[in-house]
Amino acid sequence: MRSRVCGASLVLLGAIGLAGVPANAQQANSPAVFSSEEDSLPGAVALPECARTWLARDAHVSLRLDSLHLSLAQLPGAWFAAGGVNLGKPNEKLLVVMGTGELRGANTSPFWILRWPGQSCGLLLATTAHHLEFLDTKTNGLPDVQIGFASTGDTSEHQYKFDGRAYMEADDACRPEHAERFNAIEGKNSKTVLFQRPGHSTENLLCEGRDWLWQKWEQKKPFDLKIKLFSKEGEQTSLSYSDIMTDGRWQIDILVHKEIMDEGAHPGASHRVVKDELIFAVAVQRRFARKGDPDRTRVVPESESVPPDTYELHFLDEAGKDVAVL
Repeated sequence: MRSRVCGASLVLLGAIGLAGVPANAQQANSPAVFSSEEDSLPGAVALPECARTWLARDAHVSLRLDSLHLSLAQLPGAWFAAGGVNLGKPNEKLLVVMGTGELRGANTSPFWILRWPGQSCGLLLATTAHHLEFLDTKTNGLPDVQIGFASTGDTSEHQYKFDGRAYMEADDACRPEHAERFNAIEGKNSKTVLFQRPGHSTENLLCEGRDWLWQKWEQKKPFDLKIKLFSKEGEQTSLSYSDIMTDGRWQIDILVHKEIMDEGAHPGASHRVVKDELIFAVAVQRRFARKGDPDRTRVVPESESVPPDTYELHFLDEAGKDVAVL
């Protein structure tokens, strides 16, 4: 049994390309603030049909639809308010959608930013926030966004920039030391949980988890690592890694839990499907994953210190065969 848990199937933010557009910073045309405390949004527009498809796939929305036994086609328009941001190009805007009514929280609402060229839509960011503000600077052709998050009465703000595919937090990067902030020692096991925030790279989060797990394996310390990932289509993936020693040998248990959207055979119908896979391994190897090493066969020497964004962790069974990759 082989399960590759890192790769194209787990890329959360799809390629909505801007070929030939250089990264830059310049004046934007229509800065605007969209607040969860308002019932309508600046540049109010009717919710386009292409946006409804994305919204119905969102985990928060689809769970609410399921609880009310509603199909995608029955998605209530009253749950949303929409507003357009002019990009200064004919027939092309950014569409901001805010959850209202039953979707609204205490001083926060779910927000979605979509690219809206004519009759089609492409999701660029899904988040829950107090407010969104479009700044008067641009990156890769789209205005930068400042997002305010409300927590225990306080509001923190984070800047997001368009990376050519989606809006990502400006300072998002692989920082292995971040994993240690979640680390807690309970008994003899080292435990950590990594949770993907909106606008954070899947690979960067996996990179942090990879570094943390390798340290524990190298030190021969029992570990328990959980990584929770979200896709823009509303799909969720939980990766759990834990090891124990039995009869003088290490055994690593890997649980891959996926919740995916199944559109079904009938147009407009959708529901969640849960898929679980349990994988057993007995050893871990680091293998170089740089460009130029497409087959991932070169093992990193155990004594060599290399950044976690230059290798993958390969989990091996008793026969020495790959059964999973992180």
